[in-house]
Amino acid sequence: MSASLLLLHGDDGFGLDLALRDFAAEVDATDRVEISPTGTPDEAAIDRARLEAGTMGMFGAHLAVLRQPLRAAGRSTAATDRLLALVAELPDGAALALVEERPSRDITKPPALLKRLAAAIKERGGRAEQHDAPRRGELRGWIVSHAARLDVKIEVRAAHVLAERIGGQIWETDVERGEMTRIADSELRKLATYAGERPIGVDDVEALTTDTRPASVFAITNALDRREPAAAAEALRRALADGQPGLRILASLAGRVSDLIVARDLVAARTPTTEITRRIGRGNARVADRIVEAARRYRGDELERMLIGLFEADVAIKSNAMDEEPALVAWLGEHLLASRPG
Repeated sequence: MSASLLLLHGDDGFGLDLALRDFAAEVDATDRVEISPTGTPDEAAIDRARLEAGTMGMFGAHLAVLRQPLRAAGRSTAATDRLLALVAELPDGAALALVEERPSRDITKPPALLKRLAAAIKERGGRAEQHDAPRRGELRGWIVSHAARLDVKIEVRAAHVLAERIGGQIWETDVERGEMTRIADSELRKLATYAGERPIGVDDVEALTTDTRPASVFAITNALDRREPAAAAEALRRALADGQPGLRILASLAGRVSDLIVARDLVAARTPTTEITRRIGRGNARVADRIVEAARRYRGDELERMLIGLFEADVAIKSNAMDEEPALVAWLGEHLLASRPG
């Protein structure tokens, strides 16, 4: 007899939950206990997982689930050793699942401990699975496939509109995608109940599904790059409605306008491409090219006034002369909505 071990990680919260459910069925778990760290590090949570995993069920497996094991380990060497020992010393017949839900923005940068944990689990005969949320353009396909699994009929166009309303077409990297599939599952079930025997259509989605696209600060700066005032205004409205801090938005705008000013100066001075890449692209040539292209859409005096306006808005907010939202809206109206391309 060997231990049943599984490491689940990724940013798709719904996908992780489904995989955990399947694992519980696979090991024939009659009951399960979930442990979550209350701080970081949290050796007590690791010790409890060890205790629960070592408990044998009378009529089936007793499944112990440790959520956010990397948080439980924190930066403590002792807690990290405890976590790895939990896997290495798991008794035969035990069932343990480790579930690490990660932010979408960090999904391409797996921590070293996650790799060590996966290796330790595989060494014990367990497995590691990564479940990432659909990226831009992928959610519609996921909705169609999931609808088939649920035996729900949906028109392709309706799936596209549903994906768009949930946020499937947003490409900015600061958007959290972890709940998109869970929302899609919930909406599909609601729409199927409404549609009955007929396929879900576009009218059904438009009538019953509210626009829940997540806000993105990057969407504001990207619209600024493209000199698209309406898109910038809509992105700002969404960000503020979503509770994004106004000062964070202001700092992002100031950083981008500063980059555009520097890009214009470097190009005017015939600076070598490698130096431009280093200065404004932080080593990324594609980013540098995009900023240089964006800078060409503005005159130098426009960018200088925009930066001064952001400084004045910052002072107004911090001195309580204006609230964050009206200060940002006023800046946008004066420097982007009311301006014309040079």
